[in-house]
Amino acid sequence: MIYKKYSFQSEAQALALIDALGTFEEEGKVYPSHIHTVVKLGFLPTNVADEEIPPTFSDKYSVDVLWRGLKLDEEENPIFPEGWVENELNSLLNYKHNFYGLTYEE
Repeated sequence: MIYKKYSFQSEAQALALIDALGTFEEEGKVYPSHIHTVVKLGFLPTNVADEEIPPTFSDKYSVDVLWRGLKLDEEENPIFPEGWVENELNSLLNYKHNFYGLTYEE
């Protein structure tokens, strides 16, 4: 398993890449058909709000993914699906989500 964090220009961009991982529809509902765990965090707060300071939010849409069963290249590095690597988050500032017991890999 590999834990990665991503930041997208829009929610639509993130949802398109998530859908590209594979889905199926049953009784009008759409379900994932892949084995990865995807957490849609949305637009994260960028400050600590209180009664005097209203919250401000990032203009980037955040997603965490717990990748499973990725193919490996000849050097044993995981091969991520197209469109994900370029949106990988490099800064963890204001990032609160974790998968219990797993460490984020930079």
